[in-house]
Amino acid sequence: MRLTAELLSQVEQRTNPVGDRELVLRELGIPMLENLGAARDEFDSYDLSNNRLFRLENFPKLQRLAHLHCAGNLIEGIDGRNLKKNVPNLLTLNLSDNNISSLAEVASLASACEKLESLSLVNNPVTRRQHYRLYTIHRIPTLKVLDFTKVRASERDRAERLASSAAGAALEGDVQQEAKQTSTKTFDPGEALDDAKAVIISYTSEQKDQIRELLANASSAKELEEIEAAVRKGVLPEALQAADRKRKRDNGANEGAEIS
Repeated sequence: MRLTAELLSQVEQRTNPVGDRELVLRELGIPMLENLGAARDEFDSYDLSNNRLFRLENFPKLQRLAHLHCAGNLIEGIDGRNLKKNVPNLLTLNLSDNNISSLAEVASLASACEKLESLSLVNNPVTRRQHYRLYTIHRIPTLKVLDFTKVRASERDRAERLASSAAGAALEGDVQQEAKQTSTKTFDPGEALDDAKAVIISYTSEQKDQIRELLANASSAKELEEIEAAVRKGVLPEALQAADRKRKRDNGANEGAEIS
């Protein structure tokens, strides 16, 4: 379901149990963030849990927004520059049960969210990385709670020691390399299964927009699952492959007509 201005006017707006004004956008199958400016800067909290977001991006200016709940999506990446510019007062970010695998995304959050106090990346692949917790505590010194566990003073000390060690320097080098690799891709859908099935592993901006359009216009849960499965494999969804084949056939026919 597309996040339209009409939808924003219809969804629940409430005062949540902790007294924040909250916009409830959970479980709507939303594939991308758009049109949030229509909600104006009137909410302390957004609940975007259990949708189909692939990337955290495209926020309008939201000075008031302090708490962002995005658990249970498909998020692989974060537009740190967008968050830093437009959501400067973020205190809480819940990204549990997503697909973040790179510590470079943690570094991006560190640069973007200078006031962040609570972060959850529970059940993301990145949490299995060596030194994940200490690295995150070091890079985001404002954190008070990480993965629903209070950050202890002893952890801050260990994080500082790691950062100043040879192991910490090597880790930071790896993170910077990951960031460079990420920046060369317009979209990072994951690894393809094999060369025979891999039509493409790095989508262009046009293909990215086309995939989002497919997700927004999908008419059934099965169709959504098929599109998402293709993206995870790193291949173009079948509908786009078919359109590409048709375009090539048409171009070939036109060239043949010109030659004759």
